[in-house]
Amino acid sequence: MMRTVNGFEENFEMKFRKLAFKLHLYLGLVVGIFLAAIALTGSLLVFGPEIERFFNPQLLQVIPQAERIPLENVLQIVEKAYPQNQALSILLPRAAREVCQVSMLSKSEEIVSVYVNPYSGEINGARLWKETFTGFIFTLHAELAGGELGHLVVGICGIVMLGLTFTGLVLWTGWRNLARGFSINWQAHWQRTVFDLHNVSGIVSVAFLILISATGTAIIFYAPVESTLYWLTNEKPQPALTSHPHSSSSRQNLDKILHQVNTVWTEAKTTFISLPLTPEATFQVRKKFPNDAHPNGVSTIYLDQYSGEILQADSVNSASVANRILNSLYPLHIGSYGGIYLRLAHAIAGLAAIVLFVTGVLMWRQRHLAQFYRKEARQQYEELSPLSQQWPWF
Repeated sequence: MMRTVNGFEENFEMKFRKLAFKLHLYLGLVVGIFLAAIALTGSLLVFGPEIERFFNPQLLQVIPQAERIPLENVLQIVEKAYPQNQALSILLPRAAREVCQVSMLSKSEEIVSVYVNPYSGEINGARLWKETFTGFIFTLHAELAGGELGHLVVGICGIVMLGLTFTGLVLWTGWRNLARGFSINWQAHWQRTVFDLHNVSGIVSVAFLILISATGTAIIFYAPVESTLYWLTNEKPQPALTSHPHSSSSRQNLDKILHQVNTVWTEAKTTFISLPLTPEATFQVRKKFPNDAHPNGVSTIYLDQYSGEILQADSVNSASVANRILNSLYPLHIGSYGGIYLRLAHAIAGLAAIVLFVTGVLMWRQRHLAQFYRKEARQQYEELSPLSQQWPWF
């Protein structure tokens, strides 16, 4: 009876591993090239701001001076220089040498980034966002340069990547020999070395690949994920807030808005202002607490654009369970939750995905060639052997 049970377990394990192997193989072959492109661009985006500053110091860096000009003046200078565009938001300087970045919407509905010296008000330059390094790489990463369809494909690729990581875990050789599962034999035949490299690269990066794939997929399919989280936690999404225009009202001065928000959460730094685009829209000001992993912070203050009255203030430290999960998706995806070393780990994990694709293709190619040569040899044998003609089952 024991032998029967053991035999059944071994047979089940063999079939399960065979199924996992086929899924791993075909999923990797079908979407592997897309995953490699997504992984490479993702690794570059982890250090996108640093790369931008390195290659464009004339746009993104200034010489610090004693005082900055009023933020309202900065906006007026930009609007005067680009009257055909509509100002969308303002990214405030994080350090003394950084510029003030104003995002605008052109008539052709393209995002234009304008870089302004916060001390002198001088415009350093302007670029279409999609033509910046970050914009170009992000378009490839999030859409594969394919618009809405590409966006959907990237989301599906994230799900496939999760499937590849879990099937790869099943197939990992270290379950039976831990030391073997973490070693690469560089002296062996190249086929064995490629297999070891694939095996080790996968297990070393698997935790990061699961984290990056899961959060990336959730970001792509944000709306259904958000609805599901609110349903699971029995919470309700925040209702839309509106400003109350009057016949004689005009938009509140930006510097007064800044003064107003700086009285809230004094330990948090103001980073980003979303400008109201309609008469009913509100100012949305982002602030970053020291413990907030998001680069811009997720704590948001909503203000009436006419009176400057604070309508609502959502702190990262008092967010609901669903919102805490939603707020963590982006920091977890880019590795900003643990400093420079975890960001570097995320970038390396992206490169590991490329190694997995290349080694996987090499192994599949070698396996395919080996099957082809065996088939050719068998056909030649059957043609040359009289016995094989007489006994087809031999």
